[in-house]
Amino acid sequence: MNYRQYIEDAVVSVAHQCYPGLKHIVQDGASIDGSVQLLEHLARQHPQLDHRSMPDRGQSDALNRAAARATSDWIGWLNADEFYLPGGVAAAADVIASDPEADVIFGDCVFVDAHGRYLRLLPAHHFSQLTLRNYGCFIPSCATFVRRGCLTQTAWDPRMRRVMDWNLWLSLAADGARFRYLPRPLAAYRIHDAQVTQQPTERHQAEIDLLSSVHGLPRTAPARRACRILGMSVHAAHKVVSHGYIRQLRANRLARGKDLRWWLNDTAHRRANQLVNGWAAS
Repeated sequence: MNYRQYIEDAVVSVAHQCYPGLKHIVQDGASIDGSVQLLEHLARQHPQLDHRSMPDRGQSDALNRAAARATSDWIGWLNADEFYLPGGVAAAADVIASDPEADVIFGDCVFVDAHGRYLRLLPAHHFSQLTLRNYGCFIPSCATFVRRGCLTQTAWDPRMRRVMDWNLWLSLAADGARFRYLPRPLAAYRIHDAQVTQQPTERHQAEIDLLSSVHGLPRTAPARRACRILGMSVHAAHKVVSHGYIRQLRANRLARGKDLRWWLNDTAHRRANQLVNGWAAS
């Protein structure tokens, strides 16, 4: 909501994916910054864009509404300030085709600044429920695709604004969903001051407490610290085994400060493809 300065990048990054039949559902929360008018303009250029704007109870409510409108077997989740990298959707589709038992496909993401310039690669690793419960949400939502049949009508808890993704992954894991990691950057996550995740954690302590209650996570500060240390250790070990740190250093060397809005021109597209291929695990 009210992210007009970023929404075009998200829409165009979907429109330029080389994957047939892709549908882009945008659920806007009655923005008043010109987002609706921009979306109407973009829809005339990109017929796969299906957008609606109406008041909602927050991001989780909007995500549930968008998922209810989806008709495909799989869905991806982009926030308005994020965008897909070249070939991201097709790469995920290849994994889906090769592994029919998978329920969740997730890859790496890159952090970019408000202008789309590279900050750092955030490599994930093979799914670990221990890491998810104790370290936190190591699965980037912008680089994740979920089998629609695994989602309930309220897959995203409307009570949550900061940790709705962590809550969803914990719920899916508890239900026995099979997670599959693709060691390749799929999307870009913007860092800017207006993000909910840039606010102090203390503002969302009640939400963290709710998450802990729902999933049986530690409630006291000492227990949380102990579990966090365990989770960080396991997380780091997984990244070492999957060569995540090496790929991160390689990406920093190749891409520092480069604009990753790959659809802008042919040169940007070629450069982004080279960088993404350089960051993928061999």
